[in-house]
Amino acid sequence: MTEQLLPNDARPLVDQIIAAALVRCASDIHFEPTAQGYEVRFRIDGLLQPYQQCDALVGRSLVLRLMVLGQLLTYRLDIPQEGRIAHERAGGGTPLDLRLAIMPTAHGLRAVLRLPAELLQPRTLAELGLPPAVFAGLQHFAAGDGGMLIVTGPAGSGKTTTIYALLEHIARQGAGLSIITLEDPVERHVAGITQIEVAPHGELTYQRALRSILRQDPQVLMLGEIRDAATASLAVQAALSGHRLICTLHAGTIGGALARLLEMGIEPYQITSALYGVIAQRLLRRRDPTGGYRGRVAVAEMAYLSAPLRAALLRGADADALQQLLAAQEGYVSMLSTAQDLIRQGATDDAEVQRVLGAPPGQNGS
Repeated sequence: MTEQLLPNDARPLVDQIIAAALVRCASDIHFEPTAQGYEVRFRIDGLLQPYQQCDALVGRSLVLRLMVLGQLLTYRLDIPQEGRIAHERAGGGTPLDLRLAIMPTAHGLRAVLRLPAELLQPRTLAELGLPPAVFAGLQHFAAGDGGMLIVTGPAGSGKTTTIYALLEHIARQGAGLSIITLEDPVERHVAGITQIEVAPHGELTYQRALRSILRQDPQVLMLGEIRDAATASLAVQAALSGHRLICTLHAGTIGGALARLLEMGIEPYQITSALYGVIAQRLLRRRDPTGGYRGRVAVAEMAYLSAPLRAALLRGADADALQQLLAAQEGYVSMLSTAQDLIRQGATDDAEVQRVLGAPPGQNGS
């Protein structure tokens, strides 16, 4: 049941909402204008849940308060804006670094507040709970000295969490390594790593930063996301020149990720020479003893370039053909198969697997 906010000073209301989000382990807070007023919703375990409703005057006051805290232009109500807020917690301690995004809509300003990732996300490879084959593949990559690793999946599938855990593992295991990341934005600060925040629509773009960084003797590089052909080409060139490179790519499947590289104009022989492997992953809500959901568990699959996959890439095969070849690889374990194991263990259920993976209830994923 939602609660009705009363119009009063916005500052304690903002503090109250943030405190409630922290208690409920939310990752984001949404302040959404509607025809009736404003609705405050929390993203918990990947899904938005209603928290409070308020009238338009109070809602505007909340958003304007956030803009003041984020040092944004409160007189510009017609443009998107982004900022950061150092939120002082009631119990003291280090302030929380909150990311704020403002967007004008037909009913008023919409605000989204992102809570620090480290409050919820696992920090080590072991804590990720990945399937054994994927866990072993990441460990092997971390111990290597070259190649390109792609982590793929839709937004909110845990890609960045996996990469941060991998980077921390590499930093711990490889003392003296030069590790540099290019991110938009930096979501978690990691000791022993140089992190650079790029601005895709500003002067410090991925391409410009990557060209410069390659002249600064890095050994491990992380690109927050490959979004265009120019960045993809530079990433592949970096991997071909002996760097370990980790990146994300939005694609539904491993085959789709490989096909996207081809569509971006990367030569097939470069892909087969540079690529170490591709991971696809999703997050499923975990069942708790009460019958509800609390927390999430990862399902993932990993592929390496077998001889048939290399041959298919060299002839420019499409995503479906690449995925079929992947499924035929010896030792391949699909995300769906892992999800079915989790159902049998009682860790999740058919409805959640169907929601996330689109699999018919009860389907055997082997």
